[in-house]
Amino acid sequence: MTGLGDRWRRVYPAYDRLPSVYERMNLAMTWGQVDRWRRQLATLLPQNARRVLDAGCGPGNMTRHLISAGRYVVGLDYSAEMLKAMRLDVDKVQGVFEMLPFRDGAFDVAVLAYALHAAKDLEKALAELTRVAYGVAAISMGKPDSPLIRRLFGLYVAYLVPTLARILAPGHVDEYKALKEILEAAVPNRDLKALLEKSLELKYFGTRGLGAIYMFYGERPQRAVKR
Repeated sequence: MTGLGDRWRRVYPAYDRLPSVYERMNLAMTWGQVDRWRRQLATLLPQNARRVLDAGCGPGNMTRHLISAGRYVVGLDYSAEMLKAMRLDVDKVQGVFEMLPFRDGAFDVAVLAYALHAAKDLEKALAELTRVAYGVAAISMGKPDSPLIRRLFGLYVAYLVPTLARILAPGHVDEYKALKEILEAAVPNRDLKALLEKSLELKYFGTRGLGAIYMFYGERPQRAVKR
């Protein structure tokens, strides 16, 4: 299984209700590491990457790091409410990863910060991302390879995350319960890496938080670049 399949219909609407609590919960769920890992992701981008698609941009937390380097950024998100919450002067487009409304090669790199795990169809999303961008960089919720750590992380997502939501995001507990659906649909990190290597020449693939988070940067294979 490489996406959410039918679960997508239950998971995606949750994002429309989360802008006001999104970053507060991100900080809590990552024990304060969320922005540090975004900055690490930004360092993986080539220096000459000037045209950037921030796919799954949410309220613009990753976008801030991208525009601070003087890049031209387009923010894309499924959720209109997330786009409305972004108070940055960038172009904004509503859309999904599996059907990107951009021409081939429109961007130097596509960046996805805590978003790729919610792709409905991961293989189709990767095909679209590599169509519109020469490089793809992402950080997202992973599925640890170790069965023991995977089990512990599953319990964390199923029970502790909703508890954090009751404290920090009252009224939004059901939305954070959706993360359990996403994790159940995901493949282990080693299988994800193998899948990525079918679409990208990986320059970096690593994990954080004992495998709970993965991070990568890859480029469209040269044989796929149109001359």
